[in-house]
Amino acid sequence: MSTRPDAGFTLIEMVVAIVLTAILMAMAAPLLTHLVRSYVTGAQGADLATAAGPAVARLQWDARNAYEMAVTKTCRLNLDNDKGQVLEYYHYVGRSLYRDKALILGDLQSPGGACPFGPASGGFVYAVTYDFLYTGPSGQGQLTVDGMLSAYAYS
Repeated sequence: MSTRPDAGFTLIEMVVAIVLTAILMAMAAPLLTHLVRSYVTGAQGADLATAAGPAVARLQWDARNAYEMAVTKTCRLNLDNDKGQVLEYYHYVGRSLYRDKALILGDLQSPGGACPFGPASGGFVYAVTYDFLYTGPSGQGQLTVDGMLSAYAYS
């Protein structure tokens, strides 16, 4: 007659279960790492777009309500009415974009350190391109912001 109880696991069965669990976890770790990285990248992109979006929308709104635009050699974008008076102006200096004298977006990089507004001919135009890279205050992630502003307000 055996004195060993019928219920429970043997030590060998427990060790085999632990080894199999460890192997499965080792196989799943790269997948979980990839999922976490993807989530962080997506969250950073959404944060950057949320920060830059309103500034760009305001810039486009102001340009649409201008009669004509001019880019100066000091990297200032003037938005003028039909009488040549400056309605609003945007100024890029020190990695920051200002509307009149108010900071609307910092942490910008312009390609080659040049003015993000073009053309910088000094003459009046009805369309101006812009191109800059927004890095955000934490410096993690980058968002390329480029497009064209069109002035089409009528007097």
